[in-house]
Amino acid sequence: MAKQSNLQFTEKPELRRPYLVCGINGWVDGGEAATGTTQYLVKKLRAQKFAEMPLDRYHVFQVPGQLSLRPQIKIEDGLLKEHVMPRNEFFYWVSPHSDHDLILYLGTEPNTNWEEYSENILNLAAEFGVARIYVLGGVLDKTPHTKEAGVFCACSSKELRQEMLKYTMQSSNYEGPGSYSITMLSLAQKRKMPFVSIIARATYYPEYNVVIPRNPKAIRAVVLRLNDLLHLNLDISDLDQEAEELEVKLNFMASHNPEFQAYIEELEKEYVEVKYEAPLDITANEAVQLAEEFLKESGEE
Repeated sequence: MAKQSNLQFTEKPELRRPYLVCGINGWVDGGEAATGTTQYLVKKLRAQKFAEMPLDRYHVFQVPGQLSLRPQIKIEDGLLKEHVMPRNEFFYWVSPHSDHDLILYLGTEPNTNWEEYSENILNLAAEFGVARIYVLGGVLDKTPHTKEAGVFCACSSKELRQEMLKYTMQSSNYEGPGSYSITMLSLAQKRKMPFVSIIARATYYPEYNVVIPRNPKAIRAVVLRLNDLLHLNLDISDLDQEAEELEVKLNFMASHNPEFQAYIEELEKEYVEVKYEAPLDITANEAVQLAEEFLKESGEE
């Protein structure tokens, strides 16, 4: 396995100005909106692993309250069957639908050396001529499960922010302790690398101790946007079904608990739902031409 810097490559695929999508487990991965989305894309696209980042320099496995950093094990009848360490892996996919291929990074938020960890990812992006970087995330929020999950973004430039508005993303407004993805955004901004942080709101009902570890509605909200942004042409009916099943389960719980039902109804009244609609992928001139043709046909009728 060839080594370069702190990355280990199994191959160096030839990619055409790829996009890079990062799903990083950690503080801002509510409902697994980051890692769940990336895992979904890796599986759906049958992306191939080509590189990884070693664990020992960036991760502490005994951080209190963070069981996700520990190795996953399986013991049956007193015998160890599986022992899987956390991984930081890069995958690639060659797109038949556009001039941009795709790199997917599925990793774990670093405990130490944040900037070095980020530079490893950004250096790989520079080496492969990445056109744009998307880092995903999810925050636990009192979003009613009966509505679409909201999505907001933070960008490296005004132009990117304006473009993201077309994909039904709100601009983020926040001041306080920063997430790892914003550290990465800061470093990318200094290197003038186009960067977008996409965050979904994942349903969380703390008053009733309802936490959804993997929230298909939050994942679906991010996948919908990436499907159009990256020209993936994915059929996500399986994810639609999973989201519907979650809603049915929570509705069933609410139907047997009047207080919980009233709580959800109150959230629904306060929540402003903005349904996602794919933007027309056309130029301004094409839009004017379509409008003129429509008006002409209407007049003839």
